[in-house]
Amino acid sequence: MILVPDDQWRWCYDEGRDKLLLDLTVDMQFETAYQAKQLSPSARQTHPFSLQDASYYFHLLECIGELPFSEPERVQLVLNAIAYCRFGKPTMPQSWYFQEVGLQHQQPLLGEVFSLIGQQGHGDFLVIEPGDKASVCLFLGDQLPLADDKCLRQSSVIKVMNNRLVPFHAVNRALMQLA
Repeated sequence: MILVPDDQWRWCYDEGRDKLLLDLTVDMQFETAYQAKQLSPSARQTHPFSLQDASYYFHLLECIGELPFSEPERVQLVLNAIAYCRFGKPTMPQSWYFQEVGLQHQQPLLGEVFSLIGQQGHGDFLVIEPGDKASVCLFLGDQLPLADDKCLRQSSVIKVMNNRLVPFHAVNRALMQLA
């Protein structure tokens, strides 16, 4: 069952856990994947789940609806995406971890799914902040090693140049042809 946002939902920060939370009901909280060092100072204040948040929520749920995730997993990914869009600190591109492919010739759209190919494998990503030259993407897989000392985990966020983005459907077609 997909959760439906209401006017009681509140973003808040838990000092003890060092995590941004979303209070859903009196008895239920969602813990985001993000700590204070990844968030803007405003994340330490309480904020309502806005109309814009709700709009992103339904849009992003629809965008990843065909991917092989359970409903709770989809909700978790989408709430993490919204949390970062709303409260994440701006980041510089870290494109050097991924191969340049040059298949993306226009600005990606919010919620588009792409693959990125690194030295140690590839992973699928959700565009959560599209840009003209670089976009902020949320990692959808379990983990993706980038270097000896760096590994992305599910809901990790990374900004990359758009020339690294491989359309998700192109990767799926290529993999099916190899099978």
